Amino acid sequence: MAFEHRGFRVTADAAADELGVQWVCHAVIERTDADKDKGAPPTIEMVIPRAKIDPLMVLSMLEHRARTEIDDWHESGQA
Repeated sequence: MAFEHRGFRVTADAAADELGVQWVCHAVIERTDADKDKGAPPTIEMVIPRAKIDPLMVLSMLEHRARTEIDDWHESGQA
């Protein structure tokens, strides 16, 4: 899944681990203007038990967390 929010592009994915018991989730946050000198919020990584949640909820959680990280980044004046 990919989306843009407040000048950042977020690419998120979730996949089952080798044993199939956990979701391994990553969300990479990059600037849309490609100016790496200005920085960006850190990459988000989460591990969630598969028995508790389906893949759509995992992606929804990643999207919400990424938007929150970007909003916090802007509020801290780092953008």
